[in-house]
Amino acid sequence: FSKDQIRTLQMMHETFARLATTGLSAQLRALVVVHVASVDQLTYEEFIRSIPNPTTLAVINMDPLRGSAILEIDPSISFTIIDRLFGGKGESSKVNRELSDIELSVMEGIIVRILGNLRESWSTVIDLRPRLGNIETNPQFAQVVPPNDMVVLITLETKVGEVEGMTNLCIPYITIEPIINKLSA
Repeated sequence: FSKDQIRTLQMMHETFARLATTGLSAQLRALVVVHVASVDQLTYEEFIRSIPNPTTLAVINMDPLRGSAILEIDPSISFTIIDRLFGGKGESSKVNRELSDIELSVMEGIIVRILGNLRESWSTVIDLRPRLGNIETNPQFAQVVPPNDMVVLITLETKVGEVEGMTNLCIPYITIEPIINKLSA
């Protein structure tokens, strides 16, 4: 990725962060702040090693682009969102476990709404139709590309009420390759 392409991706995802901030704040009826912390390129293996286990990993189909991307939501953010939606105050819990089926279903709804924001933020470049494939909790089971493939990692600092965590969007190079020249414009 050139500096130009990285800058374009950063601008697209700053729009995404603003949309996600508004959408999540309304849905959770709490102050939510999402902003782009960094846009990096690394190998898929480095990304998988950098995230906690268990975590909330959404495998996203990137139609019309081929391949999948991954949206990883920090467990502290996932459990805070779930607590909020189940009527709690949305306080951080130091829970380190996989999500239950009901919690997964709730997160699925949140992720689908976030994907709507992603579609909107990409609309200047391509008519992206991101679809939720499945949700994994163990990073080792989410093999969307070979370990040595390059990916672009958009790290979003996410704050729900008083709880802070990271949300990562990992997009393999082979997925973006067909439109890479549009990112330089």
